[in-house]
Amino acid sequence: MYKSSIKYGAASGIIIGLISVATFYAGYPTRGNKYLTIASLFFLYIPSLLTIYNVRKSNGGEISFMNSLKVGILSGWITSLIFIIFTYMYYNYLNPNFAYKYLVDIEISLKQAGLKGAELKKEMADWKVFFSPNSLTLNTLFRTILTTTIMAAINALILFKKD
Repeated sequence: MYKSSIKYGAASGIIIGLISVATFYAGYPTRGNKYLTIASLFFLYIPSLLTIYNVRKSNGGEISFMNSLKVGILSGWITSLIFIIFTYMYYNYLNPNFAYKYLVDIEISLKQAGLKGAELKKEMADWKVFFSPNSLTLNTLFRTILTTTIMAAINALILFKKD
């Protein structure tokens, strides 16, 4: 039962990570790339769906809600953890200027909003803490775990079948 979670979760996490790395190396913009976002959400959704379906199929077409929720969440979390490994490598080794580019955009928008002097420095200091590689990685981890958990719960509600 848990082999399916590991298999589909690991495969999906590796696919998302490789798509992100390939996008970076191909020179496509990663900031605000809606196609990359949609592909990532798709591959965050699929492992729990496939895992629950596979476990249900191997159990003669039946699976309880709790079992479907367990295997769905496990596969989603494995996907999230593998994706975070790729994200950490991306933020620290492949594109270490990623956060700096965002900070420049934020500073420009804050100046246009009318912030000056000490207010601007304080606001930028807060943004620099938020955009540190470790902070971004943890933020992404929590967001992907939350997303995959919600998706697993939806899949469990759709696919569970108990006679």
